[in-house]
Amino acid sequence: MEYTLEQLIPVVAELAKKYTSGESTSVTYERASSLMEAVLYCIGECESGNTPAGKNGISAEAAYRMGYERVVEKVKQTGERYNDMIIRFRAYGNESYYDTVTKALPGFFLKYDARFAPQENVITMDYPTLRPVGDVSGIRAVERYMEYIGLEQKFMGAFSEEYVREVLRKFHKKYEKLFCNLCSIILRHVLGYMLIKKGTVPETEQAEYGRLEQVVGRYSKEQLKAVLETMTCRMVREKWRDEPEMEEYLKADCADFASELKVAAENDNLKKVVAF
Repeated sequence: MEYTLEQLIPVVAELAKKYTSGESTSVTYERASSLMEAVLYCIGECESGNTPAGKNGISAEAAYRMGYERVVEKVKQTGERYNDMIIRFRAYGNESYYDTVTKALPGFFLKYDARFAPQENVITMDYPTLRPVGDVSGIRAVERYMEYIGLEQKFMGAFSEEYVREVLRKFHKKYEKLFCNLCSIILRHVLGYMLIKKGTVPETEQAEYGRLEQVVGRYSKEQLKAVLETMTCRMVREKWRDEPEMEEYLKADCADFASELKVAAENDNLKKVVAF
């Protein structure tokens, strides 16, 4: 971002005038700082849209205006995606998941201030997605969070609700109260069976965990991570054909899964990691 403070101050002053309904451009230091963040946030949106800015591009005022329009459009589009998603949304009985998606997210669209505080999250996205949202904020954070929720819903939606609930209950009898990522539990269940190459012959739970312990013992942590990533890609390609976003999202759990499998296998505690 190549704008100088001298170029940005007039834009902030104009925004402060709107904030005070034209009565003054004088605001507290804290509010001025917040408005500067709002301006920079919108300029960042302009730049993310491949609009040249700074010395060789448009003015700070034009960049802010275009960025603000992009923020408003993102809010509209993200709201529409939420309305589409919520129709098919399933929380599988988990209270944190249900409250975050059905109560907190709608609150964002009611409270979000695209004009004076686009950089603020407004809500806490309590349900932990498989991949963290990262260092983004405002509508960028909610947009990404909803993308992750959507991918998780698509993955778990490939199984019947009864099956998902059964696996979750095997993982923890009171999973409804757990503050954890449901998608990871189901993914690890599937990958666990792929690791032991379970056939059609029924096996006891003890035998399944015994086979898993043997398989995990054959690999180093890095080798196991690579195997899990390969299986994840194969599973996604067989089930959803061309879904690179799904592949990359689910693969984000493979490193942690590999580490936890190695530790659990060494301590005869695989039931804490994989639900069979």
